[in-house]
Amino acid sequence: MDRPRIAPHLSLPTLYTMLPASPLNKCILIPLYFLLLSPAVAAQQQINDSLLSSLRAHPQKDTVRINLLNQVSRMYFTKDASMAASFGEEALLLSDSLHYTPGKIWALRNLALVENTKGHLDQQMQLTLNALKLAEVLGEPYMLGVLNNDVGNIFTELNSPRDALPYLKKSLAIKMKRNEKAEIGKTINNIGCAYIALKMYDSAMYYLQRAEKIKLELNDQRGLAYTYENMGIIAMVTERYTDALRFHQLSSSYYKEAGNLPGVVKANLNLAEVQIMLGDVKNADKNLDNAKALNDKLGNAKNELIYYKIRYELDSARKDYAAAFADYKAYSNRNIDFFNAEKGRQISRSEEKYEAEKKQRENVLLKKEQHMHLATIQQQRVLVLSAAALFLALLLITVMVYRLYKRQQELYLELNNKNQEVSMQNRIILEQNTTLENLNQVKDKIFSVISHDLRSPLAILEGLLFLLKDEKIDASQFRMYTDELWRDVKNTAYMMDNMLQWASNQMKGIGVKPDDFDLTLLLSREFDLLQTLARQKEVKLWHELNKNIMVYADPDMIRLVLRNLINNAIKFTPAGGEVQITAQVGNDIAEITVKDNGTGIPLENQHRIFSNIYYSTTGTQNEKGCGLGLHLSKDFVERNQGQIWFNSMPGTGSSFSFTIPLSEDTEINPRAYTMVVQDHPVNGVRVLRR
Repeated sequence: MDRPRIAPHLSLPTLYTMLPASPLNKCILIPLYFLLLSPAVAAQQQINDSLLSSLRAHPQKDTVRINLLNQVSRMYFTKDASMAASFGEEALLLSDSLHYTPGKIWALRNLALVENTKGHLDQQMQLTLNALKLAEVLGEPYMLGVLNNDVGNIFTELNSPRDALPYLKKSLAIKMKRNEKAEIGKTINNIGCAYIALKMYDSAMYYLQRAEKIKLELNDQRGLAYTYENMGIIAMVTERYTDALRFHQLSSSYYKEAGNLPGVVKANLNLAEVQIMLGDVKNADKNLDNAKALNDKLGNAKNELIYYKIRYELDSARKDYAAAFADYKAYSNRNIDFFNAEKGRQISRSEEKYEAEKKQRENVLLKKEQHMHLATIQQQRVLVLSAAALFLALLLITVMVYRLYKRQQELYLELNNKNQEVSMQNRIILEQNTTLENLNQVKDKIFSVISHDLRSPLAILEGLLFLLKDEKIDASQFRMYTDELWRDVKNTAYMMDNMLQWASNQMKGIGVKPDDFDLTLLLSREFDLLQTLARQKEVKLWHELNKNIMVYADPDMIRLVLRNLINNAIKFTPAGGEVQITAQVGNDIAEITVKDNGTGIPLENQHRIFSNIYYSTTGTQNEKGCGLGLHLSKDFVERNQGQIWFNSMPGTGSSFSFTIPLSEDTEINPRAYTMVVQDHPVNGVRVLRR
């Protein structure tokens, strides 16, 4: 398929000056787009209707119907992805039932194109590779040319242009051999896309101009839309904004003529970005609204990310800083999700590559061992046969045969010893792999928390401090955000504490240091800070620990348990709610309960609370967590010879309880006192203060 790069390279923008402003009210009607499309769309619709009529007139489940289904699916994927998917799935099922491989290949390819319109590049890659494997077995060159081209396109969109170029050049060689001019133009265009991603703009423009020449000769207006879009991207990157505007206008008109809705969305986004650079904010706003309206129908997540990036630039240019701040937050959240998804794909590809290389090394070793065994066996056979032939002739040969037999036994013994050594080495390698995998999980979890949960509050804090530093916002406006920033930073500090404790526990273990201490005093020292967090959310926080409770445990571990349970209760309690801490003392244990009347835990997620599955949700005011607090709390309570459990009902609140052993030394003074006395010659000794 002839495809441009979806959008220019995404980068996190610098936060510009922001002041409060009212958001613009937008109301865009999608049908307006279809009125703007040229008469070429009507002609294309007649072709589509003709294909649909042929399909309805042929209900027989045979290869003719499969070919019609694939043609209709291919025609509709840029206009109605759901219809294209429906026809493609029917063609795939029917091809499977009839064992019709060409039909199955084109059905898989059409379903892959549908996934591309939704921005699901991983699913598109899997479907396309499945189709390519079938085409390689079939050996049909036209299919191989098209599918290699598709794989190259997907790698380009996944920001792996170096992986894309071998597939694209292989596709070009196949098409050049068949002299398919239209297909050659598409692949040359796509090679230009890969060089754009590699920032080799001169090479990219060389291939794009070749593609333009071929498409103009063939009057391929559909393909010219992609080529002019790529030329516009190069002009934009090299700051030739007037040329960029001209190319994107040409691309937009061709996309509209072809009725290519995803292309129209991209063209509007590109035009808006160029118009912002040229100062034409009115038309930029109009193009952004049009792109948003169409993309809401298509559901392409990557285009939505690009929309908020350009919307942020537009609102900053119009000095609508409050709207720009909201757009920045929306872009930042989506960019983090996109970053995590991209990270997951890279990790998955690295693991697959590692497994493939590992299997290849194992195969090489196995082949070497087989050759060695075969050579040894062949040699033994020759020696045994020679010895048997000469055994009847000479006694000397009989002695030699006996010695050879002994040598054979020694070889077998040596081989067995080597096998045992190899087995022992394999066990050591397996143990090392297990240790490395555990450490890799710890590393991945730490990176996931840092990239996902810590970047967002730090980015917002950085932006506001930038505004305050450059005097773009005064102190009174800054104070509007201080409460929310303080709560976010405090939650981030708690997450960092949990994460570091967990990482230390996982990687080198944490030793328990039990001691006698006053649980009430420990809670009081933590209570003021937690009380401040509760007041920020207008949550009532109180406890009933009014007497000394001497326990025997690690005070630092119990402090972290109390802090996590109380902080979680505040996090999931809405304004106006309350959190209560109570304690009961038994014969040899103390039971502490943290109870709230918040949102509660959904029944389907309760089994995950204390499991090894890290479970994290946002609080009532979108507070974030890393999913480690309760896991750490359970581990620390059990290390201190206690138990922990909870009860929760959705909508009514939760209560978490845990036990710890009481102190066995009843003579310990739970509090330290200082006594000040006065020795007076008349009044005698008198206590002044204690």
